[in-house]
Amino acid sequence: MIDAVMNYLKKCFPVNVGKTERTMRLLLGLGLIAASFLDFITKDQEFWLVVIGWLGVVSGIVSHCPIYGLFNINTAEND
Repeated sequence: MIDAVMNYLKKCFPVNVGKTERTMRLLLGLGLIAASFLDFITKDQEFWLVVIGWLGVVSGIVSHCPIYGLFNINTAEND
């Protein structure tokens, strides 16, 4: 059952983000989330920092970028 789910996810979300970019996405995403805790950040800015930060973290973890998929970009081939 778990193998079927994993195969389905790999088919739907193919790896298109390389290792170096994956690391950068994770670090920048975590940095944006951490920046949202600064005192001079407004609530609106805090919201967008967290949203964009989580997008970076999630795309770094799963090694898939939906925008890259739309434009047929694959940086994983370079690694």
